[in-house]
Amino acid sequence: MATQEERSAASLAKLMAAARSLFRAHGYAETSVDDITRAAELTKGAFYHHFTDKKAIFHAVYEEGEDQLLADIMAACGHGDPFSMLKGGCLAFLDLMMDAGTQRLLLREGPSVLGWDVWREVCARHSLGLITAGIRGAIKAGQIRPRPMEPLAATIYGALTEAARYLAQLDDPAAGLASVRAEIEGMLDALRTQPEQAPAA
Repeated sequence: MATQEERSAASLAKLMAAARSLFRAHGYAETSVDDITRAAELTKGAFYHHFTDKKAIFHAVYEEGEDQLLADIMAACGHGDPFSMLKGGCLAFLDLMMDAGTQRLLLREGPSVLGWDVWREVCARHSLGLITAGIRGAIKAGQIRPRPMEPLAATIYGALTEAARYLAQLDDPAAGLASVRAEIEGMLDALRTQPEQAPAA
C-alpha cells in the first residue's frame, strides 16, 4: 500500500502534467484551476494542498520547462571548444523554440504571468546563465576578447528570444529557420578573435 508521502507525490505529478499540457496548449488565461484538476482527475483540495493558486503552479511548470530546455541545450552542445559550444547552444535554443508549446510557455507567457523580476531571475539560472558561462569560457580560452560578460549575454539572449518570436509569426516558421540561424551564426562569429596572420615568407 502506498504511503501518504507517495500518494502526495503522485498527485503532485498528475497536477504538474495536467497543468503543463494545458498551459502549453491554451495558455495561462484560458486555463483554470478547474481545468487542471479535471484533467488530473483530482479534487480542488488536492490542488490547494500543493499550490496556493494558479500562478503558483504556473511558476512550477515554468521552472520545470526551463530545466528541460537547459538540459536539451546542453545535450545538443556536445563537446568541443568553448566558442563552438556557445554557438551550438544558441542554435539549439532556436531549434527548440520552434515548438509552439515551448515558445508559448517560456517566451510569451513567462514574462507576463511571473513579472519581469521573477522571470529574469529564473532566466539567469537557466538559458541566460548558460550563455554567460559560455562567454566566460570563450574569453578564458582567448576566443572572445575580454569584455563585460553580462551586457553581452543579455544582448545575445535578447537576439535569440526576438528571433524565436519572429519565426513564430511567420506562415512557415520552418522555412525561415535557416536564414535566422545564419544571422545568429554571423553575429556570434563576429565576436570571435581572429588568430594573428602568419608573416609572409
